[in-house]
Amino acid sequence: MQTELHRHLDVSIRTSTLLHLAQAKGLESHETSYDQFREKLIIREPLRDLNTVLAKFELFPRVLDRLEVIEQVAFEAVEDCYLEGTRQVEYRYSPAFVTEFSGLSWNEVLHAFEKGIKKAQLQYTGMRVGLICIASRDFGIDEVSRTIEFFLNHRKHFVGFDLAGNETDYPCRMFEEAFKPLVALGASEPGGAPITIHAGEASGPENMWEAIALLGAKRIGHGIRCVEDPRLMTYLAEQKICLEMCPTSNWLTRSVASIAEHPLPRVLRAGIPVCINTDDPGIFGVTLGHERELCRSVMGMSEDEIELCNRHAVASSFIPS
Repeated sequence: MQTELHRHLDVSIRTSTLLHLAQAKGLESHETSYDQFREKLIIREPLRDLNTVLAKFELFPRVLDRLEVIEQVAFEAVEDCYLEGTRQVEYRYSPAFVTEFSGLSWNEVLHAFEKGIKKAQLQYTGMRVGLICIASRDFGIDEVSRTIEFFLNHRKHFVGFDLAGNETDYPCRMFEEAFKPLVALGASEPGGAPITIHAGEASGPENMWEAIALLGAKRIGHGIRCVEDPRLMTYLAEQKICLEMCPTSNWLTRSVASIAEHPLPRVLRAGIPVCINTDDPGIFGVTLGHERELCRSVMGMSEDEIELCNRHAVASSFIPS
């Protein structure tokens, strides 16, 4: 079962849909063709750093201004995964990011996303989908606390919780107090909260240690900087903490110098659970098949190793078996 664990729902809008919505809101000229828009939208070469890439995401929440649009985006995102050959996906989104410009309530957005997902699952039977709630670092500690409260009040709608955004200026330790209600629940307890944290992408291994020790992470989003700390590598292997790696994304944010130098094969061969992911297909223009092919043709991974990554994704999924 082809599985993906790290894919942002709020940055998975189809290019054609995004163009239509942007033109309808006057954010893009009606003279702009699909090819022109795609050329402008999709990041094809590395930008200065992760924060520069994140700044390009602003168009997405600006068009997510109506519940029917949010429902459509969710349906199409699941459909796209199915057509790629994926049968299990964890989609994550940030309530604060999605509603930044719309004024929609977080409840309304959650139910609209769920409605679109369920509609897609009725059409594409056998598709397993879970939602992860993201707290956005960049919105500050108070907003992270608000997101945690929202998650806890809507626990049955989510399979897990995430902290994402600018980890350089907002390291994990800043959010230790806010995360205490989540950590206290425990991932395996009834009503518990499985946690994955974006860490070790733009910042070093110390942020990964903090994600695990202070925020209760059972998985790490990206985690490529673990190779700088042999002790951390050993710990990740022993504790079976899965790293959700995203090759194209890591290259475009300059987290790695090139796809060929991506540490994914080295980490996998060290016995650490690793899975392959797309991250933000709406702005990187990739599919899971494309990422797997990069692992094969550029990183020199074998078919067995690529399938091992998929087995790690299945085993580490927060979606109840």
